[in-house]
Amino acid sequence: MVRAYASLVVRGRLWDGTGVPSPAGRYGPPDGPALPLVILGDSSAVTVGVRERGETNGARLADDLVAHLGCAVELAVPARAGVTTAGMARQVREVVLRPDRGVAVVLVGGNDVMLPTGLRGPAAHLGRYVRQLRTAGWQVVVGSCADIGAAPALRRGVRRLASARSRLLARRQAAAALSAGAVVVSLTTDAFRQRPELLYCADGFHPNADGYLLYQRRAAVAVKAAAGLVPVGTPGAPGEPADGTFTDPHRASRHVTREPGACFIPAQSTGRVLMRRYVPAPEQEQGTSSSALTPTAP
Repeated sequence: MVRAYASLVVRGRLWDGTGVPSPAGRYGPPDGPALPLVILGDSSAVTVGVRERGETNGARLADDLVAHLGCAVELAVPARAGVTTAGMARQVREVVLRPDRGVAVVLVGGNDVMLPTGLRGPAAHLGRYVRQLRTAGWQVVVGSCADIGAAPALRRGVRRLASARSRLLARRQAAAALSAGAVVVSLTTDAFRQRPELLYCADGFHPNADGYLLYQRRAAVAVKAAAGLVPVGTPGAPGEPADGTFTDPHRASRHVTREPGACFIPAQSTGRVLMRRYVPAPEQEQGTSSSALTPTAP
């Protein structure tokens, strides 16, 4: 259904992810304890748009955690391109049934934005998944829905609506995920509108390696905060002091599209939500041109 509807609102052919290398495996020291890291969701979790293993979100996050924690990371990527939030149930069950516990990263929402359906359902599904994962002992990080309307491949009349739906879903995702106990990172950024030729792959819809790197640098802050709560190897500290505090998840969710890159951390004992702003190094926001990618036929 997603692919059929996309053909109506997207110019040209979208890359279906064929050829994206799996980053699954062990990172860091060959011996000693390893932090389990799983990446769930849709094409953004698979990293459709890149061809190098080291450029995938999973590999970059795993390498970053190895450097941060000083222990190994065991990565799995149950994510599947084209999935909606409702279609993630199998991925979540797979993780819940695992005997180990670690950090689960969820990147999903773009396909829900593209379909002509309501957005309360996807947010409710996400909240249930987070509760299932948290009940099973996983720390959970949710990346809020990015601005799908920035993609140049979208037909002109669709882009404004897609952006509005992206913002609405991001806020609803944040409210549901925070209420269920997940750390949420805002993936809001104007960079894709300002430099589309540098940040999208050849299909004009999925990011390229440089585009995903902008998202990964933001997500890494939240993943490190979550990993600091997992007793494995040498745990890292949860991070810097908060830049803001909200009395409840719904108040915090209103800021997920107002604070680009910010990390929102629920304080389980009080119901409050702590916010840490994202402050990148200047050179990290310049963007560099990635190699052109040829979309693969579906």
